[in-house]
Amino acid sequence: MNTTLTLYAHRLSQPCRAVEILLRELEVPYRWHEVDFANGEAREPWFAERINAFKSLPAIAVTPPGVGPENDSIGNEESWDRSGHFLLAESHAILRHVCREADDQEKARRWYPGEQDARRSACIDQWLAWHHGNIRRFDSFHSIMNLHLTLPMLKYELQDTQIRPLQEGLKSGLAMLESHFERQGVDDSSPGMLCGGEHPTLADLSIVCELYQIVAIGYRFKGYPRVFQWIETIASRPHFKDVSAEVLDQGRAIREQSGNYLDLENAFI
Repeated sequence: MNTTLTLYAHRLSQPCRAVEILLRELEVPYRWHEVDFANGEAREPWFAERINAFKSLPAIAVTPPGVGPENDSIGNEESWDRSGHFLLAESHAILRHVCREADDQEKARRWYPGEQDARRSACIDQWLAWHHGNIRRFDSFHSIMNLHLTLPMLKYELQDTQIRPLQEGLKSGLAMLESHFERQGVDDSSPGMLCGGEHPTLADLSIVCELYQIVAIGYRFKGYPRVFQWIETIASRPHFKDVSAEVLDQGRAIREQSGNYLDLENAFI
């Protein structure tokens, strides 16, 4: 990319981490602009009107050569002009775009081959489409964070009314993944990827970033050993570890201060 890419994101967001990990994997230079999503910054006019009308994270702004000053941070400055910039939201769309535009196409096609391998790309697209309606639908990390911050007398009630239903919902997706890997012949000696082969794709990256949120807290998916092995394989990649350091620290803090209310040992047996 002979352009300047600015990533608007927050590292406690699963989709944001997926995009940043891919940028690092493909050695795409980028500027980091943290958006305080929890406190509503994505709804402020500078972001909602100029960067992403969906008011969601992540988002990117790509500045072509010769547009704007070299040090244009594309932040909340009143003087920033969006004309000439390519703006894109939604992590799956951003991931595909980064692969299409990366300078190192040999490396990018391992993640998403595009027209070079239409069937493999269709397989990746299938799992990306499945991701949102299944694994992401039952994200419990942010509910657990809210539980972590609430009064002790309410913790068990919130665990029963908010956290457990999400965990039960997630189990169907975990079972689907486990049986998929079993059909592929995955065992302890051959870590598998969703569309086969040894190299992860955008689908593996997106879904593992989602599941890693609760792995960071201490859940271990004991009833889904192939899924857990798959997560561990991708999470061991250096860029994944670097970008996930903040969520790992947050998860550790929750775990160490939780007492027994999270039921880490028995939630996913």
